[in-house]
Amino acid sequence: MTILRTLKHWALSPIPVKYSFPEEALGEITQCIEKAETTTSAEFEVIIERSLPLDILKSNSVAHTRAEQLFAQYRVWDTEDNNGVLIYLNLSDHAIELVLDRAAARLFTQEQLDVIVHKMSEKFQQKLFAKGICEAITELAKVLSAHFPNKPVNDPLPNNPIIL
Repeated sequence: MTILRTLKHWALSPIPVKYSFPEEALGEITQCIEKAETTTSAEFEVIIERSLPLDILKSNSVAHTRAEQLFAQYRVWDTEDNNGVLIYLNLSDHAIELVLDRAAARLFTQEQLDVIVHKMSEKFQQKLFAKGICEAITELAKVLSAHFPNKPVNDPLPNNPIIL
C-alpha cells in the first residue's frame, strides 16, 4: 500500500458515485440488465465502487483481484448454467473489469473482452456512463444468447447495480 494510492482512494477520491451514476442512469442500467436477461439465461451484475476499502488497499490488491473477490462475494457464479457476468468499476482507479463464469468465459477470447472494455472506456471519457455499460451488456448478451437462450430460470441476482 502506498500513501499516494491511499490518498487517491480516500482523500482525493472522485466525487460520489451519484454524480456519475444518478438515479436515472442506474435505472437505465437496470433496464438494460432486465432486457438482456430476456434473451439469455445468463445473469448480469454491475458493481460500482468509488474507492477500495482500507483492508483491500493494505493488501495492495489490483482491480481484477477485487472484481474476482466481489464475483464470489455476490455469488455471481451461482447460476444454473455457470454463465454469470460481472461488470466491475472502480472509480478511484478508473478501472473496468469483466469477470465471467466458466461457461460464459469459454465463449469469448481475451481480445473480445478487451474490445468491450475499451468501448466502455471511450463512452466513460465522453461522460456516457450508463450508455457504456448498457452497450457492453448488450454485446455480451448477444453472444451469450446464442449459447444460453432464455429459459425459465431462477433469477438469483438483483438487476439493479450495486454501489459500494
